[in-house]
Amino acid sequence: MEGILLAHKNYSPNEKRSNEFMDQLANFCKKEKVDLYLLSGYHEKIAKKEFKKFKLKKYFDKNHFFFVDEEYIGAKAKVDEKIHRDALEKDPEFVDSYFKQVAISKVMEKDSVSKEEVLLLGNDIWVDAYYTTRFTKVNFALFEENILERGDEAERISGLAYFSLNFDSVKILIKDFPEIDLEPMGKFIFNIMKKVLMSDVDLSGVVKKISKNQVKGGGWT
Repeated sequence: MEGILLAHKNYSPNEKRSNEFMDQLANFCKKEKVDLYLLSGYHEKIAKKEFKKFKLKKYFDKNHFFFVDEEYIGAKAKVDEKIHRDALEKDPEFVDSYFKQVAISKVMEKDSVSKEEVLLLGNDIWVDAYYTTRFTKVNFALFEENILERGDEAERISGLAYFSLNFDSVKILIKDFPEIDLEPMGKFIFNIMKKVLMSDVDLSGVVKKISKNQVKGGGWT
């Protein structure tokens, strides 16, 4: 919902264009007997408010709208639950992007469908692309008009599937999902992890030791 159909952070869609996209998508899915779900990482109060404000009931009934609720938060490990509640206290519009993976798993179990029958339309390289390959393993495509990486603006990565608020870009993905190449994304994720890990390591002692040995022995030891 947020970041694609609705405004979020620096992204703001054209409401008319967004509605036209949803009209076409909903009509197509009804005709082709494809179940269409709306996922939101907002807490229930915010999610329902936005849902009502933008009249999304026209496209999704309550059984096809998933959002973060108290049951989901309460089921987390105590440490994670505290982190989530602290985040909500600081910002009521906090978005739990991982929730989408949980929602997808519920849909797959409820409807008894295989991962090949599911398509996630998301916009975050980390949570909608990388997490999907690790957890639900369903097909996914990224929203090329608002590509993010853990909430921050990011550049397009080659090898992946993309879509826009042009319905034809999604119609193609539903009818015949293309072969994708995960290697460029894997390298991108690896570089992020490497930076995070290295930022937590204090190498000053190693540097001092190397410098001392260079002076003493005239070279590397």
